[in-house]
Amino acid sequence: MNKKNILASLSFALLSPMVIASETISFNDLTTYPSIWVSGNLGLGETNKNSTLLNNSIYPTLKLMAGYDMNRYLGMYSSYDFIDKIQEDNSINIFSLGFKGHLPIFDVWSVFGKVGISYLNGNTDSYNVSGSVGLGVEYQISNSISTQIGYDYYQNVDLIKSNVGLNQIYWGMTYRFGQVSLPIIKSQQIEIVDTTISDVSVLIRKNYIISFPTGKSILDNEDKYVLAELLEVMHKFPEVNVKITGRADATGNALINDKISKSRSLSVYRYLISHGISSDRLIREWLSDSSPIDSNSSKNSELERSVQIILY
Repeated sequence: MNKKNILASLSFALLSPMVIASETISFNDLTTYPSIWVSGNLGLGETNKNSTLLNNSIYPTLKLMAGYDMNRYLGMYSSYDFIDKIQEDNSINIFSLGFKGHLPIFDVWSVFGKVGISYLNGNTDSYNVSGSVGLGVEYQISNSISTQIGYDYYQNVDLIKSNVGLNQIYWGMTYRFGQVSLPIIKSQQIEIVDTTISDVSVLIRKNYIISFPTGKSILDNEDKYVLAELLEVMHKFPEVNVKITGRADATGNALINDKISKSRSLSVYRYLISHGISSDRLIREWLSDSSPIDSNSSKNSELERSVQIILY
């Protein structure tokens, strides 16, 4: 299998939607979708065909990208590449449009693949359309900022009656708009006195339940009112922790119920984080419809379409 086929196969695999259930919270979990992002990159380009009409074997490149991610696994991208003095005294501009897939592999690491169509326009009358694929690794610095290293391949670039393949390696930074600003929380060890725990148990509720409409996971104003009470308690008593459990009723199939119960628990988790609660004080889980609050609940029960918050 040649290099182009290998890249195409890997890119197709990365673009395939996947659902990975994990209780580990990462920046990938805290990123909100859909989202818009921009990226600036510097790199080096190389042609895979020798020609006396080409100046050097290595060329400096500038890559600017923008994209729209529909979810954490799949989105669309557009890019502009400037390659300096690849032939005689002429530079080349490449405009690309295509699909980009992400696959999280660790808490802050993910791999990505791209498949697109590229339009090449040089300073001469030479221009053409070619296919392009790419692979790379991304490191999440925060839920808004990441850095990446990538490799792109442009097929059959037409340069002065000579078709060449163009390889590009680049490094850059990406900014994602509209993300929650996570507070920097300084933690310190405190000694908890038994009498304090006793007072807390008298002053506060130990169990909150937030219900959702069928198929929904977005918090409404009534839900935020309930969470405001919880936030007041957690800010007043820093020794109090919570367990967040997402559930679904039994009307959907197993895959849908798992996804919606996870999304509901994540909505509450993100809301508490965005209002100054440390992730060290939160435990999150999702149970689909496998462990109902009330075993006698109906199949379409509002009680089970919920997030249960237990203080401890």
